[in-house]
Amino acid sequence: MEKGCVRFLDFRKIFLLTNMFLSWMTALFIGRNAIKKYLVASVILTKLVEIQFSYARKKKWWWFYKTPTFDGMYPNHWGPYLMGSMWILKFTFGKFPLFLLVNAIVDFLYAFPGVWLYKKLKIAHLKRINRLQFFLFMMVNALNLYMVQFVVAKVSKCFSTKNLGKFKPKFKKH
Repeated sequence: MEKGCVRFLDFRKIFLLTNMFLSWMTALFIGRNAIKKYLVASVILTKLVEIQFSYARKKKWWWFYKTPTFDGMYPNHWGPYLMGSMWILKFTFGKFPLFLLVNAIVDFLYAFPGVWLYKKLKIAHLKRINRLQFFLFMMVNALNLYMVQFVVAKVSKCFSTKNLGKFKPKFKKH
């Protein structure tokens, strides 16, 4: 095989893209209402995490597989992180202790065996922070996710058609 073909068929790329694709396949089972309800907060948090990861890369907190045409961070963010956020919100939003517990378990699995696996596969590894710090970083983002979803839920409740019908502006007569 030519060198270009080997580069195109790089296992890391295939692994990351498959991971993203399989995550998106779970959207078929989450339900239309859950997607409508939790997509906004999940996208906002995914974008925030993407910005944080870019900053962390510049500070050399960790390294992610990257080529001129492919960045290994993006399939992780827009696949498992986005869909995982929606699934966790679907089953735990409104039950804060359960939300924290589920996120602690998921973040622990990502920070400890997940980071080890990514290092073995040469997809990513931690440089200037340790696994515990990475776990805490992810838990802070879980709290951010809950907070954003709380605000989104309040705003959408204010603008729901049920509440808009009750709105009667008061005009002063001159």
